[in-house]
Amino acid sequence: MRKLTAMFMLVAVLIMATVTCQAMDYQDIPISQAFGKNGIATGEWYDTNGNLVLTINDGYINGEQIISAGYTGDTVAFYKFRVKDGESYKDIEILNFGSQEPEHNMLVLDDHKVLRQSQNPQYFESIGGIYLGMSKNKVMSIYGEPLSVENQPVRKDATWTYNGFEVFFHYDVVTSITIYGRGDRRFDLSGLSANSSKEDFERKYETKFSGRGNLNIGHGEVINVRDGRATLQILTPGYVF
Repeated sequence: MRKLTAMFMLVAVLIMATVTCQAMDYQDIPISQAFGKNGIATGEWYDTNGNLVLTINDGYINGEQIISAGYTGDTVAFYKFRVKDGESYKDIEILNFGSQEPEHNMLVLDDHKVLRQSQNPQYFESIGGIYLGMSKNKVMSIYGEPLSVENQPVRKDATWTYNGFEVFFHYDVVTSITIYGRGDRRFDLSGLSANSSKEDFERKYETKFSGRGNLNIGHGEVINVRDGRATLQILTPGYVF
């Protein structure tokens, strides 16, 4: 049993090491390629408390000149920038995730700090006061300790389960909320629940479901309805309809 346990631990370590190595396998790219339509949006970036953290423009990050850029787009868009820091240099790592829509376009600075494009949260729909992009601390302040927690540290994911609904986090911000027919949660804007018909959803949001049960409600948000549950989530690039 001890040998098996040791083997499982070794496999887990190797998996984590592989994921980390893949994330750090940067390929040099032109600096201009890191920004714009398919890259990082320039301008000001704020943390979830509304504090200005990054200003990106004209080949500079926070006033420091970008010397080189690296990119790995295997499964997620990681960037590494080398900037001039006085007489020396320093590296800045940025993960670009979330929606291409400005309401939910987000960055992760140096693998821990989530940034957004606006000082105040921007969202369209919410459920029980929880909106996409809300921080873990804010959810905790509203609903307290969850009934259960499922963490996936390698992927930086977590699922919090409450009575009748679940909240999914990526890098400590809400990226989806699922409500169930057995619960009493409703969408705040439309007033609909997991027991509402698809026709009600289409009428309220004035759009049509795809064949996969996805409803693009705009603003970088999508609703999925199936099997007695309804999920509000960020519409990410490559989302399959």
